[in-house]
Amino acid sequence: MNRHPKTITTALATLLLAASVPAADKTLTLDDLFPTDRVLDVQITVDEKAWDKIRHQSRNFVSALHEKRKAAPIKGPYEYVNANVTIDGVKFEKVGLRKKGFIGSQSTSRPSLKIKLNHTDNERNIGGLTNLTMNNNKQDGSVVSQYLGYALFNDAGSPASRCAFAKVTVNGKNLGVYSHVESLRKPLLARAFGDDNGTLYEGTVVDFYDGWEGSLEHKRGDDKAGREKIRQLIRLLESGEASEEAIGGLVDLDSFYRYWAIEGLLGFWDGYSGNSNNFFIYLNPKTDRFHFLPWGADALFRKRSMLNFDFRAPVSVKTKGRIAHQLYKLPEGRERYRDTLHNLLEKHWDEKKLLAECDRIEALIQPHLHREQYRFSRSLDGTRDFIEARRRDLMKETKDAMPIWRKEPKSPMVITSIGKIKARFSSKWLEDSPRERTNIGVIECTLSLDGREVALKDAGVHASWTGGFGRSSKPSIRIVATRADNDQQVSFDLGMEEDAFRAGENILTGGVLREGRGFSFGPLGMRFISGKTRLTAAGMNEGDKVEGAFEGDVMKLIGMGR
Repeated sequence: MNRHPKTITTALATLLLAASVPAADKTLTLDDLFPTDRVLDVQITVDEKAWDKIRHQSRNFVSALHEKRKAAPIKGPYEYVNANVTIDGVKFEKVGLRKKGFIGSQSTSRPSLKIKLNHTDNERNIGGLTNLTMNNNKQDGSVVSQYLGYALFNDAGSPASRCAFAKVTVNGKNLGVYSHVESLRKPLLARAFGDDNGTLYEGTVVDFYDGWEGSLEHKRGDDKAGREKIRQLIRLLESGEASEEAIGGLVDLDSFYRYWAIEGLLGFWDGYSGNSNNFFIYLNPKTDRFHFLPWGADALFRKRSMLNFDFRAPVSVKTKGRIAHQLYKLPEGRERYRDTLHNLLEKHWDEKKLLAECDRIEALIQPHLHREQYRFSRSLDGTRDFIEARRRDLMKETKDAMPIWRKEPKSPMVITSIGKIKARFSSKWLEDSPRERTNIGVIECTLSLDGREVALKDAGVHASWTGGFGRSSKPSIRIVATRADNDQQVSFDLGMEEDAFRAGENILTGGVLREGRGFSFGPLGMRFISGKTRLTAAGMNEGDKVEGAFEGDVMKLIGMGR
């Protein structure tokens, strides 16, 4: 397929950007933060030790999905540090800066960031907005998903954040192009609903199931009233006989069908209907019903899901979200979804304009990309392909009626403990990690699984980089042994952050337990290890002594959606 040539040269784009930067003494407005014709210039200065601290903070996969999150959201690991930020020449001193992100967007070199303007000055804001969100687009090689996606939600009348592109530098180092996404705060709620006094919740890999009413994270408003509405919705869906009218008593259906159909149109596989993820719900005081808003929209313009997909599933609709699934079971729900989808195609899906916008954005942001964003042009071509084919794909499947799809979604994934491991070890650091040798070092290890002790023999231990393929992500204590009952090899990788790998107590440690020579594809077949290590000696040079003890849980992922 022939692509449009770039319409603005690198030099000209740079000149245009420089010419559009406002004067240093200008007071920024909310509109200034979300331009469509230029790239924001965001310059951050922060103490290097503080920067290293926040960029190395990470959200542990095991703790983030622990089963206790059913009762309440698990507190994030990220902490604010003091920093200065200049936005298009306007300086804000002593703001708060922290890392953000759930799991897939984490990065130590280009972390997503939160900037808290009122960190030390309670009154400081820009048009009522106190928090700025800078997303690194790690999961979106095209870089355009959030910008185009939120714009289409808003254009179609489904409330969403505004979005702009920002070139982010930290201490003079270019981190590339970020998506500056409007945080869901009072300015957005007032603009979208005419009333910002309602109750707001965030949903991250959660849904409306029995026992999960505490899992949605309360952001603002009357939690008591909002939580009772959530319980009512759960009871209704648990009955298995929820009518469209009954659901409409708790969820604003006009807005939900529009929101749901936009997710389907855009191929948003990691949103509410696709993965019970990346959504907000707002209990609107004017309607006393829940309204859904999108978030984390970096997983768009994909024909099929990237997680646990089924090739038999329709491409025109996603029903992983429990409300979407219940409505889609009803003939009237399928027809209403179809009418909404076709209306979107007719009034808001303009291929020529979308393709022209891709060309415009490519010229605009190309000069500011980071070397890690090397997939940009190729991924953007994939977005263009999706745009060109989408109407044809959807009409082929929905021309006469929506396809029947009855597969039941499962409750959200959790990680639960299935065993315990304790170990005392003394060994050496090895740059070349042997994968199967057990006669290395000195190790005392006990293991229990499903309430039963597992006897081990021929155990050995050494330290190396995770994975054994040279220097990779984390230093790791590797224990290899043999089960006495069946002679199968058992191995434990106990990894920790590089800057924590030194003599000390209570070092957060995570890894994987493997049995036999088989390899498990995907997290459902894996068993994870989570606990704490005490190191009395540690070094990362060949032959350095590594000594200490570990105690933790063996855990397994239950769920995984469809």
